[in-house]
Amino acid sequence: MNEQGDDFDAVGNIPNPSGAENGESDHMIDATSGDNDQDGGRMRRAHRHTAYQTQELENFYLENPLPTEDQRYELGQRLNMEPKQVKFWFQNKRNQTKINSDRLENITLREDHDRLLLTQHQLRSAMLHCSCNICGRATNCGDIDYEVQKLIVENTILEREINQLYSKIPSRPNQMLVSPSQPPHCSSSNPGINATPELGLGGGTRTTEKERSMFLDLAIKALKELLELGEMDCPFGKIDSRSSKAVSLINEKYKNASNNVTKPPGHVVEASREIGLVPMTCLTLVKTFMDTEKWVNVFAPIVPVASTRKVIPTGSGGTKSGSLQLIQAEFQVISPLVPKRQVTFLRYCKELRHGLWVVVDVTPDQNPTLLSDGGSINRLPSGLFIEDMANGYSQVTWIEQAEYNESHIHPLYQPLIGSGIGLGATRWLATLQRHCESLSTLSSTNLAEISPGLSAKGASEVVKLAQRMTLNYYTGITSSSGNKWEKIQVENVVQNMSFMIRKNVNEPGEPTGILLSAATSVWFPVKQKALFAFLSNPSFRHVWDTLTHNATMEETIRIQKAKRHGNIISLLKFAGNGMLVLQEIWNDASGAMVVYSPVETNPIEWVKRGGDSDYVQLLPSGFSIMPDGVPDRKGKSKTGGGGGCLLTFGLQLLFSSNPTAELPQGYVKNVEVLMVHTIGKIKSALHIYT
Repeated sequence: MNEQGDDFDAVGNIPNPSGAENGESDHMIDATSGDNDQDGGRMRRAHRHTAYQTQELENFYLENPLPTEDQRYELGQRLNMEPKQVKFWFQNKRNQTKINSDRLENITLREDHDRLLLTQHQLRSAMLHCSCNICGRATNCGDIDYEVQKLIVENTILEREINQLYSKIPSRPNQMLVSPSQPPHCSSSNPGINATPELGLGGGTRTTEKERSMFLDLAIKALKELLELGEMDCPFGKIDSRSSKAVSLINEKYKNASNNVTKPPGHVVEASREIGLVPMTCLTLVKTFMDTEKWVNVFAPIVPVASTRKVIPTGSGGTKSGSLQLIQAEFQVISPLVPKRQVTFLRYCKELRHGLWVVVDVTPDQNPTLLSDGGSINRLPSGLFIEDMANGYSQVTWIEQAEYNESHIHPLYQPLIGSGIGLGATRWLATLQRHCESLSTLSSTNLAEISPGLSAKGASEVVKLAQRMTLNYYTGITSSSGNKWEKIQVENVVQNMSFMIRKNVNEPGEPTGILLSAATSVWFPVKQKALFAFLSNPSFRHVWDTLTHNATMEETIRIQKAKRHGNIISLLKFAGNGMLVLQEIWNDASGAMVVYSPVETNPIEWVKRGGDSDYVQLLPSGFSIMPDGVPDRKGKSKTGGGGGCLLTFGLQLLFSSNPTAELPQGYVKNVEVLMVHTIGKIKSALHIYT
C-alpha cells in the first residue's frame, strides 16, 4: 500500500524504522560534502543551501518525504547538490517534522489539562455561590460533600428522564425501564451548542450482554469486509480512470442483497476509496477518531454535530484496540438543496499489527425501508486503514460506503452525491489532510513573525476567530439540529433559494437582535479551480462584493495554514471607508471555500494584541464550491479539475437589534434581489450568459 518506493530494498529488507537511508540514523547533521575535514581538529562548516534549493527540496518533500536513491541523485543533479547533501537534508527535515508533531501533541495535552482545571474551578465556584436549578437544593460545598451533591443532581436528572420515558409509552406503563447511568456525551462543531441527546439502541447507555454480543459480531463482520475492500485488487471494485489512487467501488453484494425487501423509490448505494499521506502519527489519528469531540472538530465541514450514545465493553482492558462505540451524527454538504444525513453507526477500532490500525463504521440496522424520509442513511462498512510511516506521517486508505434515498436530493446535486464525491472518501480524506497540515504548520511556524505588530498569542486568536466564522457560515446554510436557525416561508421566492432567521439575546460573538440568513446554490459551466481563483482574487473583488464600493483593498494580516490546500486567513482593509474584513479561503479535492465577515476596528485590534476573540461579533458570508459530479464524454467524473461546478452563496445580515421585532416580507425580498444581483455579476464577469 506504500507508494514511496523505498519501503523495501532489492532483497526485501525492511528499512530502518526511523526513516533513515542505508541504516543510518535520522539524527545525522548535514555537512557540505559528507566528508569531515580534520585539519585543525574541526569539522568543515555546514553548507547553507540557496533559497531556490531549499524551496525545491521543500516542494518535493510535500509530495514524498522518503525519496529513493535515484530520486535523490536526480534532485542533486538538478539543484547542483551532492547526493549525500540531499540525503542529509531529507533526514534532518523528517526529524524536524517529528519534533514538531510531538511538540504539537504536548501543547494539545497541556491545553486540555488547563481547560479541565479551569472548568473544575468554575464548577466549584458556582456551587459555592448558587442554588441548583435542577433539584432546588443548596450547593454549598461546606454543607454538603461534593460527591453527595453530584449524586443528588444526577438523581434528579434521571427521575426526569424516567418520567419522560413513561409518558412516551402509555400502552406499557408497567414495563421496567433501565435508566441511563450517565448522560450521553454530545459534541458539536459549533462552540456553545449542545445537541439534544436521544436514547440509543436498547433504551439507554447501558448495554445488555445480548446487545454487546450482537454489536461486536456486526463490528467484526464489517471489519472483515473492509479488509477485502482495502485491497487494490478487491473483487468488488474497479479502478476509476480519473485517478490512479481513487477507486469507485461497485459492490453487487448490496445491490443484490435483500431482494425480498421492497426498496423505496430512489434507493441508491454509493461507494468510494482514496489513499493519501497525512501529516500526523498513527496513534494520534486513532485517538482523534475514538474521541467524538475531536472527531467533530476535525471534520466540521462534514459533521456539524455528533454524540456518543454508548461505549460498549469488549474486554479490551481500556486500550484503544478493540474499542467499540455507538455514535449518532449528522453529515452535510454545504448547500440548502441537500438535506442533512442522519446516521447511527457502530465504530470499532483495532490494531492489526504494530503500526497498522483500522477504524470501521457500520449501521447496526440496515433496513432499506427506513430510508424513505430522505434524511437517514445506512452506513455500510466504511472506515480507514492507518499505517505508520516515517517521521510523523501516516498513510491512510479511506473507504466510504452508504445506502440512502436520493429522491429528496435536488437534481442539481444528485450526480455529485451519487459519484461518491459529495460525501465520499475523497472529501473525507482531503478534509483530514487539510486539518492536519494546518496543525503542523501552525505548530512549527513562529506565529509572531507572520505579520508586523501581531504577537504569537494574537495570531492564535485570529486563527480561532476565523474558525468560528467558518463554522457559523456552515450553520447559516445547513441548519443542523445543534443550532437555533429556523426556516421561514417567503412568497414567490427565486428557485433554489432559502431563508432562515435567528433571534439572539446576549449571545457571545453575535449581534443581539433578529438575524437573517439567505442561501442559494447554482451551477456554473466553469472549473472549480477557475471560479475559486476569480472569487479569491483581490483584484476582482469589486466586481461582485457590494461592501467594497469599488475601493481597493490591502491585506494587513496573512496566515497560511495549509500551503498545499491554499488555506489562508487574511485581514483585509478597504481603502476609503477603512472597513476591515476577516477572510478564510481554501481549495482542494474536498471543494473550495471563500468565507468572510466585516469586523469592527477596536475588537480586532484587541485580538491582534492577544485578547480573547470569543466576543468579537461576526456575521459571515461567502461561497462554497464543489464539482458537479457529472461524467464528461470520456466517462470521467468531474472533480476539482473537471468541467462544471456548483456554487453556494450564503449571506447573513442583522435586520434589527430588537429581538422581538417582526421581519417584513419586503426586507426579505430586498435580500433576495441582492443575492440574485451578486450571482449575476459573477456570471457576467466570467462571460456566462443564461
